[in-house]
Amino acid sequence: MNTELTPLLTAAVAFGWLSGIVFTVAGIYLSVRHRRLHPLLLLCISAISFSWIEAPYDWAMYAQFPPALPRMPSWWPLNMTWGGLPSSVPLGYIGYFCLPAVIGAALGRRLSARFGWRRPITLLTVGLVVGFCWALMFNAGLGARLGVFHYAYVIPGLGLFEGTLHQYPIYDAIAMGIQMMVFTYLLGRTDSQGRNVIEMWSDKVGKTPVRSAILSIVAVIVIGNVLYGAVFAPHLVTKLGGYVTSGPTGQLFPGVANQPR
Repeated sequence: MNTELTPLLTAAVAFGWLSGIVFTVAGIYLSVRHRRLHPLLLLCISAISFSWIEAPYDWAMYAQFPPALPRMPSWWPLNMTWGGLPSSVPLGYIGYFCLPAVIGAALGRRLSARFGWRRPITLLTVGLVVGFCWALMFNAGLGARLGVFHYAYVIPGLGLFEGTLHQYPIYDAIAMGIQMMVFTYLLGRTDSQGRNVIEMWSDKVGKTPVRSAILSIVAVIVIGNVLYGAVFAPHLVTKLGGYVTSGPTGQLFPGVANQPR
């Protein structure tokens, strides 16, 4: 069993930790500068709050990671990932979801201004497309293709490179694209004061800056967890229904048994 980190795995771990730190610091800086919680910081809080769902998601998607990656403690539900959840996942979720949201928000705003398109629809559409492409590149390319993680099984007919070591369930990119679509909207749909729809609501209900900030944090946590739970639900249903059956016959990683069906 290979327990040494390769340069590729080292880069993957570094991305997880560093991207989370960079976006969080940027969100804090913007919040201090504007003297209110910035939408970017709210997204960072939301992303790390639902990162725990990654483990059940991995279990339902038959996703496995190389044994060399450092793991989170074997606590439920984090231990639902076969072999353990990589320790870089919680902070990595911030970079993974915020990066396409930042790109989508900037692109959506520019397209809306350039062509006079309605900003909400433009942001949602661009967010979905950018999120789908990002998930496809990251999960299918950097992940499954290069070996940062593999999928033991996919639904027959719905996987790229189906039946091979590098197979990728295309429905994963759709699910991630939906999550990033909402993040793009929350980051790009702001008023003249830089408040997104959640902050506008919390300011109206909270009355004071402190109460408003607390309500905003609670709201983005609830929205993030409910939304991720919603995109995870179909994967759980297909897994429990026994529809995820197509995959390679060999071991995904030498010396490590594949997750059983």
